[in-house]
Amino acid sequence: MNHRFILFFLCVAWILTGCSQDKPRPEGGVHIIPLQVVEKQNPTVEVISQTQKRELTVSHHVRGQNVYVECYVPSFTFRERAVRKINGEGHVRVSIDGERMEDIYTAAFIVKGLEKGHHQILVEVVHNDSTSYDMKRSWNVLIK
Repeated sequence: MNHRFILFFLCVAWILTGCSQDKPRPEGGVHIIPLQVVEKQNPTVEVISQTQKRELTVSHHVRGQNVYVECYVPSFTFRERAVRKINGEGHVRVSIDGERMEDIYTAAFIVKGLEKGHHQILVEVVHNDSTSYDMKRSWNVLIK
C-alpha cells in the first residue's frame, strides 16, 4: 500500500511538471483538477470473483491548500458520460462541505484552493446516467 501511495504521488508530480497547456482558471475559489494515472511498467492482473461486491477505496494527501485524491474500485472503468447505463462504468461525483462541486471522470484528481480550516469531502461513485452505485466515502481534512 505504501509503495502504491508513493508511486501515485511521483506520477502526480511528473504530470504536474509536464503540463504546459493548462486552461486558465478564475482566481480564487476551489478547483478540482482530474489527473491521468500512469500504469506501472510491470503489467498486473487482478483476479476477483464474479460475485465480489465492489467497494470504493480512497487515498488522500493534503499539501498546502490542495488535497490529492486517488479512488480505486475493483473491476470499474472511469468513463465520460455515455448514452446508456453500463454496469462497471461511470464516474465520481465530488462534494465539498455539502456542496456538489463537479463530476470527475478519472480515478485521481486534485482539489485546489481550499480555504484554511476544516472541510468535509465526499466522493460518490455513479453510473454513466448519474444514478448511484451506493458507493460513497467521506472524510475530513484540515487546511492550515
